[in-house]
Amino acid sequence: EVGKCGFVLVAGGLGERLGYGDIKIGLPTELATETSYIQFYIETILAFQSRYALGKKLPLCIMTSGDTNEKTVALLSKNNHFGMDKDQITIVQQGKGVPALTDNDAHIALNPDNPYEIQMKPHGHGDIHVLLHSHGVAKSWLEQGMKWTVFFQDTNGLAFHTLALSLGVSSKLGLIMNSITCPRKAKQAIGGIAKLTKGDQEMTINVEYNQLDPLFRATGHDDGDVNDASGFSPFPGNINQLLFNLESYVQVLERTKGVMPEFVNPKYKDAEKTIFKKPTRLECMMQDFPTTLEGDETVKVGFTSLASELCFSPVKNTTEDGAALQAKGSPPGVAASGEADQSSAMCILLRSIGCDVQEGGKVTFGGIDIISGPDCVLKPSFAACATELKKKFPNPSAVKISERSSLVLSGDGLVIESLELDGALVVECETGASGVIRDLSITNKGWVKVADMTSEDEVIQMRGYRLTKFKTEKIVFKQDGSIEGNYPIELPVEETPVVERSVPETIVGDLSKPASEEEKEGDTLCGGACVIL
Repeated sequence: EVGKCGFVLVAGGLGERLGYGDIKIGLPTELATETSYIQFYIETILAFQSRYALGKKLPLCIMTSGDTNEKTVALLSKNNHFGMDKDQITIVQQGKGVPALTDNDAHIALNPDNPYEIQMKPHGHGDIHVLLHSHGVAKSWLEQGMKWTVFFQDTNGLAFHTLALSLGVSSKLGLIMNSITCPRKAKQAIGGIAKLTKGDQEMTINVEYNQLDPLFRATGHDDGDVNDASGFSPFPGNINQLLFNLESYVQVLERTKGVMPEFVNPKYKDAEKTIFKKPTRLECMMQDFPTTLEGDETVKVGFTSLASELCFSPVKNTTEDGAALQAKGSPPGVAASGEADQSSAMCILLRSIGCDVQEGGKVTFGGIDIISGPDCVLKPSFAACATELKKKFPNPSAVKISERSSLVLSGDGLVIESLELDGALVVECETGASGVIRDLSITNKGWVKVADMTSEDEVIQMRGYRLTKFKTEKIVFKQDGSIEGNYPIELPVEETPVVERSVPETIVGDLSKPASEEEKEGDTLCGGACVIL
């Protein structure tokens, strides 16, 4: 099913909130390879394509805003679309937004710098459905033979770990829409998936966190939004990663033109709720799609709940805000945690198949607590899905990675049979090449995260550390069969050349008598003979 997907990246945001002066999809996911989010996403889609698409191209649509459109096009062009054919990528741009509102009577807000200009605000990511319809994107994908549409966010490095599993759920249950969710703490600032009923009608849909508790209390649940015996809310958290059956999705778009219901969510200064803190807006959300379904369609909406450490770690907050969230027991959602969680997820998957991957201790950078290591970066070209790991590590008990190690693997033809790593190792396998790591033991100074709160580099600033690469062992399996790096080329047994050496004839003399060169020394050492046991 992974080879039948069209992908939709909702990427309308700048990185200003994070202290980054460019678009968020240009941020590096980690410092080991400095792979940007957009590069990581495209490399993953291309890996799905090469393994599962049976010769078809998997399309990608990116929704941009007025602030990000030119920068997105420039980033893709500068990097040759990160290996993806240009005709695979469609960019759709949101409009300039909607007029801002100053009060409960919906008076239009004026630009504070120009009283003759209306202040505009973004309309929300629900516009993506209108854009996919009006640009004919969804319909053209269906005609190309795509079966599913996958919506994902701009800075979640764990977005695709559980895609295959979730597609299996959608296929087995015949779902039109499947929301990927994770366990949610009661009153946590993330929407919850709930089933709403009215008479004989029912709807499974996201309810925003600020509406969830009042809704429960208004419908006879006096305790409101509380944790159950599991320690979590019974209503899993929406992470805005959505799967749609493409045929059904197109049918609904034809009927609705992709228009989502609108709402306002003002923040008030006063208890009476009459004065806005700042102008608000009409907005819409892409997860409100179930409101457009009719009849039997409404029962074909579901969710797949997965551990957050495997599917959700967005980078959306400043370090200061993230530290405050972490102090309250919530994920910080910062660059440092995003990078650490990406490595941690891979370590969890490696342990699950039997690899011996040690876990580092807690370290703190810029007020953010993260696990120190190990740092495992398995590129999509090496393993695109979690199920591929068993083939890539056929003897997992022979793979041992220390808590201070850094491991980077890339290339479809690479297999790790046995490895002991205590340091930094990078193994690459070129396209068309094959390579096996067997009986390799590496110990070196490796890579170390060093606290750095004074760097002028924005990427370092938002993490609170830099990565110092003291020593790296690098091995490259070349397409021509050669190997770069300190790793021997193993020849098959039948091809191993036999080297014949000439053995000189040995002449044995009478050892009871001294040799001619010893006669002058006399009988000085037990008759000139000594037996050493």
